[in-house]
Amino acid sequence: MIDSGERSGHEGLEQPGTLARLFLGTMRRHDRRAVLLHYDGERWRETPDWRLERQVIRLALLLRERARLAPGDRVAIVSRLRPESVVAELVAVAQGALAVAIDPDLPAGDLRAAIEQAAPAIALVSDAAQGELVSGARAVICFEGNAEGAWAWSEALELGGTLDTPERAQSFRAQAREVAADAPALGEVSGSNGLLRLQSFTHAEVVARMRTLRTESPARKGSIAAVAGSPTLAARLALLSFLLDGSTTCAVGMPGSAGAGLRPDWVVGPDGVPGPAQPVRPAPRRAGTRALLDRLLAPFRSDTREAKPQT
Repeated sequence: MIDSGERSGHEGLEQPGTLARLFLGTMRRHDRRAVLLHYDGERWRETPDWRLERQVIRLALLLRERARLAPGDRVAIVSRLRPESVVAELVAVAQGALAVAIDPDLPAGDLRAAIEQAAPAIALVSDAAQGELVSGARAVICFEGNAEGAWAWSEALELGGTLDTPERAQSFRAQAREVAADAPALGEVSGSNGLLRLQSFTHAEVVARMRTLRTESPARKGSIAAVAGSPTLAARLALLSFLLDGSTTCAVGMPGSAGAGLRPDWVVGPDGVPGPAQPVRPAPRRAGTRALLDRLLAPFRSDTREAKPQT
């Protein structure tokens, strides 16, 4: 059901390819339990592929119909990595817009300057306070709370749902297929002390970087990749590469070193490079008889936390 131009998985990355087509191809499969995991403070919540796709379509239709989102527009996403920011990024790239991520933890002056540098047509922000920093955008959406003149996240999805008919969903997919490989896809504002500048990368450049990034970490059905932290370009590339391989579940915004019981196969570090999860270190051996007993019994014990073998 996935044609050659929309295959997913490491070997199926299109050349030159676009993120928009990779998203369409991956969403056709729906063969993993969840594409995203997010810890809500009490338990891990799952987002299956079909729900992610539905959220992307609804938000895209709303922004296209109500905020006139068009190819070439800039969409600023002022947020740390979270499921909602993933949806927003996919909405932008699937419609031929440039998704510009901005770290909300920047100093106040740099944050304001970064938003001004991005000059977004549409902005998605973490909270109402950040929404007040955005001026000139045709639409603002707050992930948490609401700002005057802005949509709350839940409100935006609900309004987009009123536009969500099979015909409109197909029009979204048709537009996504037409996004050119040389169209801008991902951007970031980097620098400090008044020297901020916007960098952008095309779909072809992003897909090529994703291919290189995943050379040492091929897709394996049922694997879990943990990605958290600031929305650097490297981290976003890693997150999208796992999300679009069609097999890996992405734990976004993983809390603390304990990870609330999560045992990922891959952990994406600050530099965006995915590496195998570190095995648990054995406790120091005790002196005397207990130490001797431990050594004698060691060959008969199995470590249930051993990393999964690569296939």
